[in-house]
Amino acid sequence: MNSTPAYAFARMVAQGDLRPVHAGLRHLQRGQWIICRSNFGLELAEILSDTQHHSELDPLQNPTETSIAHWVRDATTQDHWLWNQLQSINRQAIQICQSFLHSQKSPDTLLDIATSIDGKSVAFEFLGEPSLATNELLEPLTEIYQSFVKNSQTYQRIEQGCGPGCGTGSSCGSSNADPQAAGKSSCASCAVAGRCKKP
Repeated sequence: MNSTPAYAFARMVAQGDLRPVHAGLRHLQRGQWIICRSNFGLELAEILSDTQHHSELDPLQNPTETSIAHWVRDATTQDHWLWNQLQSINRQAIQICQSFLHSQKSPDTLLDIATSIDGKSVAFEFLGEPSLATNELLEPLTEIYQSFVKNSQTYQRIEQGCGPGCGTGSSCGSSNADPQAAGKSSCASCAVAGRCKKP
C-alpha cells in the first residue's frame, strides 16, 4: 500500500485559484465538487484531476503547506444554491463598499468581492493595483462588508442553521413559510452550520 500523501488538484470557486486538495484515504475524481478548507477559509471547489500520490507528482507541482486545501465533504446541490445566494449578497455589497471608498476619496474601482462559502473570509478585487490609500482602508472596508452580510437572512442561517432542532428531519425549514423554499435554504445552511464546522 502506498503510504505517501495523496492529492487532487482543484479550482477554488471564490478566487479561481488552483490548489492541491488532500483528502486522506478518499479518492477524488475529475469533475467532482467538494467543500474544502484552505488558508482562505471554507471553499467550494471543482476537482480538476484524479487523486495522485505525492511521489507521482511533477517536482514543479509539489504542494507547499500553505497552498494545500483539505477535503471536508462532497458538495451538494444545496451548497451550490447557498453559493449563488452569497454571490447575490456580494453583488449588493459592492455598491455599498464602493460608496465607502468614494467617501474616503479613494481613486480605485471595486470590481468584485470574493468570499468563503461561510461568508467569514473576504478578498476585494480592484480594477488594477489598488493605491496605498485604498490598502489602508481594507480593514474598515472589510468591517463594512461583514456588517452588511451579517444582516442577511442567508448568513443568519449559515451561523445558526434553520432554527431550533437544526439538522433534524422534523424541524428543518420550520422558520420558512414556503416548504419548498425552506427545504432549499435550511438544508444548505444546516450543512455549513453543522457539518462543516471544525470539531
